Amino acid sequence: MSLPPGFLDELRTRVSLTQVVGRKVMWDQRKSNQGKGDMWAPCPFHHEKSASFHVDDRKGFYYCFGCHAKGDALKFVQETENVGFMEAVQILAQEAGMEMPARDPRAQQKQDHRAQLAEVMEQAVRFFRLQLNTRAGEGARSYLARRGLSGPALERWEIGFAPEGWQNLWDALRGKGVPEELIMGAGLAKPSNKGGKPYDTFRNRIMFPIRDARGRAIAFGGRAMDPRDNAKYLNSPETALFDKGRSLYNHGPARTASGKSGQLLVAEGYMDVIALAEGGFEASVAPLGTAITENQLQMLWRIADEPIIALDGDTAGLRAAMRLIDLALPLLEAGKSLRFALMPEGKGPDDLIRAEGREAVQAVLDQAMPMVRLLWQRETEGKVFDSPERKAALDKALRDKIRLIRDPSIRRHYGEDLQDLRWELFRGGRPREDTAGSGLDLGFDVAPDPGFDPGSRPADDPGFGADYDAGYDPGYYPAGYDPGYDVGYDAGPYDAGAAPAGVLAGRSDSSGGQGYAGKQGGYAGGKTRKGSGFRDGTRMPWRGKNAPPQPLATTRNSLLAGGSEESLVRVREAVILATVITTPAVIAKYEVNLERMACIGSDHALLRDLVLRHGVDAPERLKEEIAAAAGAHALENLFALRHVAISPCLRRPGDVEVASLTLAEEFAKLEASRGLDAELAEAEEDLDGLADEAVTWRLGQAAEARNKAVRSENEDRAQYDVGENGARLNREERDAFGALLERIGYSKK
Repeated sequence: MSLPPGFLDELRTRVSLTQVVGRKVMWDQRKSNQGKGDMWAPCPFHHEKSASFHVDDRKGFYYCFGCHAKGDALKFVQETENVGFMEAVQILAQEAGMEMPARDPRAQQKQDHRAQLAEVMEQAVRFFRLQLNTRAGEGARSYLARRGLSGPALERWEIGFAPEGWQNLWDALRGKGVPEELIMGAGLAKPSNKGGKPYDTFRNRIMFPIRDARGRAIAFGGRAMDPRDNAKYLNSPETALFDKGRSLYNHGPARTASGKSGQLLVAEGYMDVIALAEGGFEASVAPLGTAITENQLQMLWRIADEPIIALDGDTAGLRAAMRLIDLALPLLEAGKSLRFALMPEGKGPDDLIRAEGREAVQAVLDQAMPMVRLLWQRETEGKVFDSPERKAALDKALRDKIRLIRDPSIRRHYGEDLQDLRWELFRGGRPREDTAGSGLDLGFDVAPDPGFDPGSRPADDPGFGADYDAGYDPGYYPAGYDPGYDVGYDAGPYDAGAAPAGVLAGRSDSSGGQGYAGKQGGYAGGKTRKGSGFRDGTRMPWRGKNAPPQPLATTRNSLLAGGSEESLVRVREAVILATVITTPAVIAKYEVNLERMACIGSDHALLRDLVLRHGVDAPERLKEEIAAAAGAHALENLFALRHVAISPCLRRPGDVEVASLTLAEEFAKLEASRGLDAELAEAEEDLDGLADEAVTWRLGQAAEARNKAVRSENEDRAQYDVGENGARLNREERDAFGALLERIGYSKK
């Protein structure tokens, strides 16, 4: 049924989302502001104690910060009442006092036709059930008894029998005055190729009625009694009532049962569903074909968030599971996934429950594996990875599958799990700490979670941690470098006396300038005014021996001098983007880190998206693609920033080692900062209740993690070596000194 334009908008306007949701939740009076329509409550879709479920009554939307459920009033009714869209519309329209719109004549005609077809299908159901109890159905009754189906079970599932013969059903329906076009339109008969009467679609088969979610008989499934029959199972052809790819066997009863239990089982055939339901697993369905379609998968997720695929333990069952993985990966959403329960070899759910009982099936379901495990099994089972090339082929296959996942958060978690499985396979289950120096990296390494302590990562971890140094320690600049232009990497005060020889502390010369003179003490600002005391009511600046340094105008106007955490984050984002643009070879390794980098400004977000889109597949055209999409000024503005201009990525473009270390440190600092913010937000909630020492301890741990990441205590392995006495040696200077020693001759003349 189609709705007229504006009907849903009017419905949403009349219905208060707060009232609709309020029937299912208890509002948190401390956080809620009813006058503004800003309401908070524990989420009705997952178990929690804190109020993370937010309703904005003015906008008409809800969102859960825990499970990420979101939608409007119609979506909420669909999810909580386990009904379809039109049913939700009818429920809310009745509450709002709105009449459902009248159907247009053509829609009414189609609906009347479908109703007539449904009535014909019900007559066919009754005919087949009667035939099962006749002498012709004796063989079918014996077969069903051997399969463990009792008389009451046959009645519940309305199982019948189509006897042998070409026009049994046709003659019975025509004798009741059913028009020929309706019999043909319901898919119960087929036209004869020889010019005779149409013949029955189902002959000598056990008949299983297929009903839609509303309980209407829309099709049949028939199991052949003759083992020589070409098709063991045969479904009705598609009709105005029946779309095989959009239908499920036992849909309505399973939806009701799943609403109570929260579980949904997906079996292969009718007998599996019947056996499971009779054994206590009422929330069971089956697809009507050899493979689950995309529409059927969406239907399953509307019934339950994580259906369990209970497949036969044979080759065909495994193949069906593997095909389903490829279908499901692009459709995955937060909280929507699949689990796979593989039956013992050679058995299906029907065989297992009849042979060993309900407990045996439950044991298999309890061991159901997540989809990421089955994906790993598919790519590795029966294969030998005894060469770098085979390992690289595995990495490529896994990366290709992960890229199918559209949700960046799910893609990141898949990368983490597959990385762990890879280490177990190639390192015999040894922990990563025991594999130092291996250098192995799958290519989808991910950033640590917020609150992660960067200091706890092992030194050989291929991810990023605070023990990597990207070369931003202003205390160790090479000779001739001017740290007066450094505006972004060290938040601490600059000590002019700590600068090594040859480093100019600011911009100064003998004729006077703006900055510090090379020696400590005294301000060299060109022509200085001599005197002391007060002038115009203000105290003259102190220019004694230990006078504090005066900031440069460029320093005062820099991002870092702004002092806000947001400014520091933008600095780090700019350095990260400049690094991956100048050295695209590192994008694959830090792809997931870039995806989860929530950029503050739209300009950085655009550059990040372009890097992810073109950086891996076409790194040589990355700058051209950015210029075409964002304009030539985008890169010019990025590289012109002072904190980017002094970073190693611009001084040594294309250096993978320097770029990796730079990204490692910058991502670690971003994650540590976000972890602290998350802890502070959670602590604010905890302080509203009963606060204890645990809150203080957590805040202290988060702050320490952030400090470790920001202090840049790590060694710059790209530019320096560490001597025996702990001193840092510039590699270029050391190599130049070594070359000089080699040219010195020691022979006597």
